[in-house]
Amino acid sequence: MKVVLKRLVVWMAGMLALPVLASGGGPKVAEGVNYIPLTPALVVNYGGPGSKPRYIKAELSLRAENAENAVEVMHHLPLIRDRMISILSSQTEESISTPEGKEYVRLYALSEINKALLQVQGHSVDGHDTGHSKTNGSAKASAVSDAAEVKDAKPAVPSLADLKPVKGPASDLFFNNFVVQK
Repeated sequence: MKVVLKRLVVWMAGMLALPVLASGGGPKVAEGVNYIPLTPALVVNYGGPGSKPRYIKAELSLRAENAENAVEVMHHLPLIRDRMISILSSQTEESISTPEGKEYVRLYALSEINKALLQVQGHSVDGHDTGHSKTNGSAKASAVSDAAEVKDAKPAVPSLADLKPVKGPASDLFFNNFVVQK
């Protein structure tokens, strides 16, 4: 009897899922501005080797101006989480102890996220096509290589006034909560 009941439950669950699968099953995104939370919150240590353990807890959301950009951002949330962890963990106590420093981190992170998203899409930051849209194996290997370069790159940190925004799928980044344990 239990086996029959289990099969009935599995069959009913499958039947209920059919309308979702038939409709495309992708994320449902409203047209217009969308706010995409990065969940769960990021908790990273910072301060470098040799210092006492320090932590940043950041709850953040990204804004996309249209449904297409929102889907792109949502599709690449693992890449975005990775970039944010790298950015936050590379901070120093001095860089995040002032409101200006936190604003710099916010704008720098938005710029770096858009750079990574544009490179994954096959575009360079300066607007030229990088050829990643090809489907052959070498293009795929190149895309993986470029994504690794984006992750490992340690660019010189410009001042807040010198920081140049990069337009991409994410139009803004908001810290919903930003807690620093010193």
